[in-house]
Amino acid sequence: MKRFYLLLIGTLATVCATYAQQLTGRVVDTQNQPIEFANVALYTLPDSSLVTGTITDARGAFTLEGGTAKRAFLKISFVGYETQTIEARTGVTVTLNPESTQLGEVTVKAQRPAIRLKNDALVASVQGSVLSQAGTANDVLKRLPSLTSDNKGNFSVFGKGEAKIYINRREVRDLSELDQLNSADIRDVEIVRSPGARYDASVKAVIRINTVRRAGDGFGFDARSSWYQGETTDLREQVNVNWRRNGWDVFGTVLYGRGEYIQDSHITQLTRLDTLWKQENQLYGTGVDQWVRITAGTNWEISPKHYVGLRYTLSPGMLSGTGHPTFNSIVHANGAFYDEWKNRGERRETSDPTHRLNAYYNGTVGRLGIDFNADFYTSGNTSRSHTEEMSRMQEDRVVNSENRVRNRLAASKLILSYPVLGGELSVGGEYVHTHRTDTYSNPERIVPSSDMTVDEWNSSVFTEYARMTPIGQFGAGLRYEHVRSDYLNDGRPLAGQNRSYNQWFPNVSFGTRVKGIDLQLAYTAKTQRPTYRQLSSNVYYANRLSLQTGNPLLKPTVTHDVSLTAAWRIVQLMASYKVNRDAVIYWTERSRNDPKVSLITYRNLDRLPALTAFVTVTPTFGPWTPQLSAGLVKQWAEVDVDNKTIRYDEPLLQASLSNSLRLPAGLLFTLDLRYQGTGDVENVHMTEKSFYVNAGLTRSFFHDRLRVELKGWDIFRGRKDGNLLRFPRMELYQANRYDTREFELTLRYRFNAAKSKYKGTGAGTNELNRL
Repeated sequence: MKRFYLLLIGTLATVCATYAQQLTGRVVDTQNQPIEFANVALYTLPDSSLVTGTITDARGAFTLEGGTAKRAFLKISFVGYETQTIEARTGVTVTLNPESTQLGEVTVKAQRPAIRLKNDALVASVQGSVLSQAGTANDVLKRLPSLTSDNKGNFSVFGKGEAKIYINRREVRDLSELDQLNSADIRDVEIVRSPGARYDASVKAVIRINTVRRAGDGFGFDARSSWYQGETTDLREQVNVNWRRNGWDVFGTVLYGRGEYIQDSHITQLTRLDTLWKQENQLYGTGVDQWVRITAGTNWEISPKHYVGLRYTLSPGMLSGTGHPTFNSIVHANGAFYDEWKNRGERRETSDPTHRLNAYYNGTVGRLGIDFNADFYTSGNTSRSHTEEMSRMQEDRVVNSENRVRNRLAASKLILSYPVLGGELSVGGEYVHTHRTDTYSNPERIVPSSDMTVDEWNSSVFTEYARMTPIGQFGAGLRYEHVRSDYLNDGRPLAGQNRSYNQWFPNVSFGTRVKGIDLQLAYTAKTQRPTYRQLSSNVYYANRLSLQTGNPLLKPTVTHDVSLTAAWRIVQLMASYKVNRDAVIYWTERSRNDPKVSLITYRNLDRLPALTAFVTVTPTFGPWTPQLSAGLVKQWAEVDVDNKTIRYDEPLLQASLSNSLRLPAGLLFTLDLRYQGTGDVENVHMTEKSFYVNAGLTRSFFHDRLRVELKGWDIFRGRKDGNLLRFPRMELYQANRYDTREFELTLRYRFNAAKSKYKGTGAGTNELNRL
């Protein structure tokens, strides 16, 4: 017992001594704005030996511990600022001055590199650059290297996959938020290619947008009106309001959108059975969607260390959603004419009001950081389609279907952080419960009806630790996830589909600087659970020989990824090698009732390795700021089809050149060129080369209160899409054309506009994307 007390007293003495030796402080610029990620190093005297180091957080604060010397000094540095050396003491506020070089009578202030490596991310500076005049956050992201967007507005990181987007640490739940954020309000954008354990295990990449801090109280608003004209017309009308006073921040947004689309696809389908079936299909579809979205919320800054807030988003329901597809097919059997079908369809969608509520607390108690979020979400959608199929050789058909989907989600997430041994230790957990009903009916019984109910529970805990050492920045994390799913079809459990998973996902990273080159090496383990659409047993009708469905027995994909990122002056290099286990790919099966009918579905592929390399150069020549990027994805996929092994290993090349040119009279001219070659992605061969050009002209008036933007997208209509798929006894080639060429006119007006201080990060965000 005596030894125990001696040990306890010794331990407490050590802890108290360590606590007494902790140094705290803040780093700010000459405008008293905090500088995040500044380097703070502790050295001893008289030998100037490095004891420990750290970086500042979003508030510019730092904490150091571990020093035992009585005489020591601090060295504080950040790119673009003069390095400061001061006596080591606690509670200091250090002001860094911008670097400047005197050239005769001209003073040239140093600027941060346009793109640089900082901790776990590549950081692109927006404030003070031509990107600040790009228009919206959407426009900024479209002009950053390694980022691509699809026709739904989702952004992906080249070679990684779809990215989660955050604005000031808050998850972007609705992509229209990117259009609501003015590019002039963005400080920088961080691209994280190897997300740590605090993110859901399915998150492959993260985009973090940090805004400029706005000061002052009062009322402000900004309004935006956009008109897009191509073969169709799209509209966006939006008003944002914001009121601040005595720590209270009240904000709201009203958005109206109208989207019209055209799809023109040619599909050739060969099916080899005892008869060679050949289909020449022409799909032409048009549609119009209109919607309204309303957001309101409040943020209360109780003190500089405590924030609480509430955010509510209401989508009253789609004002109208209509589509008018036509699907014409000419069918040959062994080279002889078999039949011709002409399908005329009509689709109507109605939406229930969508509600999403987020509440959060963010603050510190002593040295303990607390970040808590709770979310609730509910939505519903009903889609009705009517198809009349006219046959030249057989009787005509009428196919009606109705699909009703209802979703409900509740989630919570807690992250605790604490300085430990000169670094920061974070622990946390997340809980998500999802309830979904999916009813599909076809009264003619041409395809089977279904009534599915899904309940899924996802519980996870994680820990992360990051520390600056004399040789570089070290980070490690571990996430554990328990997922349980219950599936009912017509009220009965589905055999083999009610499953549970218990998985561990580690990550580790190390960053350092070698001869002026910033380097980061990282390993992550991730997963990708199939979407509910991929798991659905609903059968969708295309024509008499083609149906489409999901696969309820799909397994999650597990990815092991090793990445290297390097940055040197104006050059950035990214490379990664990853292996996907149980990758989800397209597949076909024969109908049990009629073998000549193809059922397009999904299956798992055992192993899919891939290598990605991407390089970016960002020089500046006076008023001209070009950005040249090139990337390559090379995979090694083998798929057995009809007793033959087909290799999908042709590399896919992408390249882009973005140009920004400042002209007289405050004009900004942009010209972007993008190219994508042919190559293989999973078991799909991309058959079309794509080269398209975007251009824009921007001018601000009345001290940047009014901005006029004129842009042209895919001016020469060079954006193409084509793919070839090989399945058992079947080949399918599809070439698509969309309404990609359009001209945009946008007017923006800002009055005392300020960015909301909302700090909620959201919970269950990955599950919302699956829904």
